[in-house]
Amino acid sequence: MPAVAAAETYEYRIDHPTYGEIGRYVNVVRQDRGETEVDSELRIAVKVLGIVVYREEAERVEHWRGDMLVSFDGTTVTNGDKIELHGAARDGGFVITTPSGPVVAPASVHPSNPWSPAVLKANVMMSTRTGRIMPVAVTGGEERTITLASHQMRLHQYEVVGERHQFVWFDGSGRPVAFRTEQEGSNIDFVLVRHS
Repeated sequence: MPAVAAAETYEYRIDHPTYGEIGRYVNVVRQDRGETEVDSELRIAVKVLGIVVYREEAERVEHWRGDMLVSFDGTTVTNGDKIELHGAARDGGFVITTPSGPVVAPASVHPSNPWSPAVLKANVMMSTRTGRIMPVAVTGGEERTITLASHQMRLHQYEVVGERHQFVWFDGSGRPVAFRTEQEGSNIDFVLVRHS
C-alpha cells in the first residue's frame, strides 16, 4: 500500500467470562484510492494459577479492492501448532491454500474479521484461523443499550449466525466498538479500548 494511505488503529481487549482479560486484538486499516489493507494481530494467553494453559498468536493481512477481497495471508500459532493460510482472487472465485489443501470460495467471501460494516453484507465467511468456508446469515441493525465491560452504550447490534453464534456492535459512525464469538460454549468479548 502507498505510504500516504490513511491508517486507523483499533485495539480490542479480549475478555473471557471465567478467566477475565486474556489478550489483545489489533486491526490497522489503511485506505487509499479504493484500495484497503487490513493488518491484524492477535495475542491470547490464558493463565491458571499463573501458568499459561492456552496460548494463541496470529498475524493476518487482508487486501481489498473496493468491496472485493483480493488477497489474504495469515499465520496462527496455537499452543505451538502453526497454521498458514494464503488466499487470492482467481477465476471468478477466491482460492485459499490451507494445510489440508486448496479451498475455493465465492468471490464475495469475507474473512471473519469485523473491521467494517461491509462484513455484514456477506452470506459466506472464511475462518481467519483455519480457512474453512461457512455460510452465514446476518440479522439485526437496530440500536440497543448494550453493557460491555461494565459500561452501557447505545450501539447497533448485528447477529451473525453460522457454525457459531456471533454478535457485532457498531456505533452511529460505523466504528466497530465490540464483537462476541462463541468458543467451546463460552462467550468471548472483544471490546474496543483504543482507536487512533
